[in-house]
Formats: sequence, C-alpha cells, structure tokens
Amino acid sequence: MNIRDLLKEDSIILNQHSQTKEEAIDKLIDLHYQCGHINNKEEYKKAILARESLSSTGVGNMIAIPHAQDNSVNYPSLVVMVDKEGVDFDSLDQKTAKIFFMIAVNKDGGTQHLEILAQLSQILMDEKTVEKLLNVTTPLEFIQILTADMQEEKEQENDNYYDVVAVTACPTGIAHTYMAAKALEDTAKQLGIRIKVETNGASGVKNKLTDEDILNAKCVIVAADKKVEMKRFSKKPIIKVPVAKGIHEAKELLEKAISGEGVKETVESTKKFSKFFKNNNPLVIIYRHFMNGISQIIPLLMIYGIFTFITIFINDKFPDLLINSQVVYEGVAPGVSLSEFVRIIVSISSIGNLFILCLLSAYIADSISDRPAFYVAFITGLTLFNMSFIESVIVGFVAGYVILLLKKLFSFLPEVIESIIPNLLLPIIGTFIMCGIYLILGFSSRYYGVAQTVPEINPILLIGGCTILGAMMSIDMGGPVNKIAYSIGIASIFYKHGEIMSLVMVAGMIPPIMIGLSMLTSSNLYQDDEVKGKWHCMIKGLCFVSEEAIPFMRKDRKGIHLPCIIASALAGGLSAYFGCSQLFPHGGIFTIFFINNPLFFVITLLSCSLIGMSLILILKKKALN
Repeated sequence: MNIRDLLKEDSIILNQHSQTKEEAIDKLIDLHYQCGHINNKEEYKKAILARESLSSTGVGNMIAIPHAQDNSVNYPSLVVMVDKEGVDFDSLDQKTAKIFFMIAVNKDGGTQHLEILAQLSQILMDEKTVEKLLNVTTPLEFIQILTADMQEEKEQENDNYYDVVAVTACPTGIAHTYMAAKALEDTAKQLGIRIKVETNGASGVKNKLTDEDILNAKCVIVAADKKVEMKRFSKKPIIKVPVAKGIHEAKELLEKAISGEGVKETVESTKKFSKFFKNNNPLVIIYRHFMNGISQIIPLLMIYGIFTFITIFINDKFPDLLINSQVVYEGVAPGVSLSEFVRIIVSISSIGNLFILCLLSAYIADSISDRPAFYVAFITGLTLFNMSFIESVIVGFVAGYVILLLKKLFSFLPEVIESIIPNLLLPIIGTFIMCGIYLILGFSSRYYGVAQTVPEINPILLIGGCTILGAMMSIDMGGPVNKIAYSIGIASIFYKHGEIMSLVMVAGMIPPIMIGLSMLTSSNLYQDDEVKGKWHCMIKGLCFVSEEAIPFMRKDRKGIHLPCIIASALAGGLSAYFGCSQLFPHGGIFTIFFINNPLFFVITLLSCSLIGMSLILILKKKALN
C-alpha cells in the first residue's frame, strides 16, 4: 500500500489553526467524512480517541499521526492538515505538532495502517523534508514533495539491483564456499560490478537470492561442487563452474557474466538428461553427487558418533546402569529416570548407523534426480537391513539414475496427467524397479540379515596408509584429493575404524595452526596485513577449519605448502600409532573429550604443529637469504 495512491489534493488542508488537540482531530475527521473515506464520524472519533488514550500519536519533530481501525471506514485512506502555529498534541518531544496525518483503515484491514505508518515515519525523519512540507502553498506541492522523497528512495532501491548474482557451495560447506564468495565480492568491487552472493555452507543458506535479485541480474554464476537449487534460474544466463574457479578465476567469471557469455538454459531434469554425459566429465559428476550425499549426513554423523562414544563409556564405567536401561527398554521394570535417559542415548546410537546410511543413499539419489529419487533410495536402504557403506552408495546412484530414466520416459506422457508423475508414478514404479534390481543382484538375502562384519587391518599397513591419508589432507586443501581423504575417514566410521577419522581431522587441523604459530614466532616473514590474522588462523585450525591456510599454501608452495604436507603426513602416522579414534567427522579440539586417547591426540596436534612451524621458518628464511 503506497502513500502516493492514498493522498489526494482534496484530502489536504493548509494553513488551518486549531486551539486544542480535540479540535484538530475533529477537523481531520470532518475531512475524512467529506472525502467519503468514512461513513460515521462519531464512531470513527471514538476509535481515534481510544487509540489516543493508550499513548499520544504526536511522534515529535512537529509531526502527529493519529490513526484508528474501525468498521466505519469505507477503504484505507489518509488526510493531512498543516498548522503553522502549532497545537499542543502531547507529543513525545513536548513540542507542538504542526503537520497532522490521520490514517483511516477498516477493522478488517489487518496491518495496512502499520504499512502506512512505516512509510510516513521513514519519510518524516528528515527535518529538511518536514520544513519543506510546512511551507508549501498548495496541496499539489505538498504531494509532490512527499512523493518526490519516496521516488528518490525507489530510485535508490533500483540502484541496488545487482548486475550479477552468484551461488557458492562446496561439499562440506566450510572453506571453499566462503572463500569463493569473498573472492567474487572483492573482485566485483574492484571491477565496479554490483553482485550478491548466496552461500550454501555448513550452517545453511545465507544471503539467499530473492526472485527480484535473480530477475534483474544479467547473469548467474554458480560456483559449486554440490547440488544447488537451479529451477529458480530458469531461462537466465548461467555460468556453472567448480567452486575452486570461483576462488581463483573470479575476474574471468565476472567479465564473462557482464559480457553475457553465460549459457541460457532451462534446468528441467528431463532436458538435462540428454546432455548429461555429453557436456560433463562422468567422474566429476559421480564425485559431485557422492560429496553432496556426504555433506548432508555430517551433522547426523556427529550425533551418532558422540552418542556412541557415550554409550561405550557407560558400558565400560557403569555397566549396571546400562543393564537397568535395557530392562526399562524391555518393559520388565519401570526403572529410574537416569536409566530411562541412558536408554534413549543407547537407542540413538544403535539405530543411528542404519538411518544415516539410508539417508546417504537418499541424498545421493536426490542430487541426481531430486525428491522422488530421495524417497525411493531411502525406502530401498531401509529394506536392505544393515547394509554397508559401499552398498548405500550403490543404492543411491542406482536409484537416482532409475528415476532420471523414468523422468525421461514420462516426459512423453500427456500434460493432463503431469501432476501425478512426481508423487505417484515416479516413487511407486521406481521402488518396484529397485526391488527387481536388488533381487537380481542377490541383495534379497540381506532382508533383516546379520550385521556387517568389521574388516581387520594390519597395524603396519594401517599406519602407512594413515600417513598417506594425512598428507592427502594438505595436498590440495579442500580440493578433490583432500575430499577423498575426508570421505575415506567418514566411510571408516561405518566400519568402526575411528582411528582413520581421527588422523584425518588432526591432519586437517595442523596447517592453519602451524602457519599461525610461524607468524607469532617470526612476523617479519609475512606481510603486515597477513600477520594480523595469526590468532584467527590458529583458532580456525583448532576448529578443524582449514580455510585460513589455503591462501598461504597457494602463495608459497615451497615455504609453506610443502611443510604443511609433511606435518599432516606425520600427524596421520602418529595418530594411528597412538590409537586415537573417533566415530564423528568434525568438531576439532572442542570434541577432544569424545576421542579415544585424547592426550595422545593433543600431543600429536602440538608436536606436528611445532614441527611444521619449524619447517616453515627454516624454508622461508632460506628463501629470503
């Protein structure tokens, strides 16, 4: 509702003086009635006075805005009176009111009066505008000044339209997501390009793009290694690249976007099917769908891992309490409240593994072919009781591509039955097909079968492999090699080999910590603006967020990147040797009490960080000399 549409010349009184507040109110009500805004002056006055009895509507700065909602109002309306001499209106600033706006809204008008109040309040905060309104000579001039101010604001809003909008997302949603967003924003500022970047990170979608943002943008940049909602960009020029390009090729991407080099495409799944393998590397596609599934289950793995640790701890230290909780669970005895609480913890731990693997399948399938595939994969996973990690990944991919194929086939059906495809045909037929597939592949014997066995690993091979995995965490820091190592760590949780996840986490924590320590020790080896972030760098490392280390590693391959690889590799081997283990994929130092052998975990973290710091100091000083 716009003031421009409400205020007319015949609803404005200029140079009218009132002796009292009630007289001013009466004149404004009379004007409402003369203009046909209200049908009963007495009833409307009661409503106005009732509102004034709550608190004065003299808002200060010579302005009063009496208002009321009443059934005597014919339609939302506004009248104005200017009194240069002023009237005592019990204003908040104890000064006389000289410009009066009376708002009339029907009882059923909802928040319309609040919308009008908000617009008036925003405009009348400017003292210069108030002074101009006070000295107008005609009602038309009053309207022009008031609406000119609104028009200026509208033009400013138009100036806030974005030339380019973007979305950044990486599988874990911690490092590359925000680095790409910052790179695009900083580069756009340098190029004089107006940009809005939506980040799809671990804490959810931030700075979400609105329909208006997308509509007015010349191009959309999607820098992502995981699934992003694309339907909203239908028929807009789109540039789709991996998230790493958003970090390192921001200038090129923005220049392409402004020049209109984005590809116009509709993002309907049926149209994507025909060019799925034509325009994309199959390995990249598989990696992207797999990482989308992994990223979605990380919070669930945290719950499962921590609660499993608590269950094991209770079993070791308080076995009687665990037995009592099982008795309560079986309904033999009512038990005590503490036992009941333990039972809930044990239940979460026991069912978590099953449901997390089912959800992994579902999210992989969803990444391939949206929501119908999610449900088909989830149901299939539940049917394959106690399925392994590998089986859950296979189920996800098979279900996703089955639904994608069905979408292609159903695209030939008449439009009149299109509405039943996503909620009936796809899930039902897809589930029947999945039943046939796992019968053919021999999965039927898995119905309510025995639990999966945990493979044993030779200790020497384990330590050697863990050293390699540790190095992988720093080889490309957030890139494919790093993600493969992290995925292996997550997979190990399902096989109860938590030592692999521990080494992956400690190896990923070390680079930013050792870089921060080297700044603290020899700040002259870095630029002044870099040294300012030393504490930020170390804190991020303790949180298992490697984001701060990446720019330094890329800038100095020999002096920083190489020491990071060596220190992470050493940390991987030491962590495995000491038997540190955890059944959750994140948390850093804040989850230390839920890690087996926490003292040795800390020793590994500190010693390898100091070794890495020493290598940085040696190599950087050598390079300077």
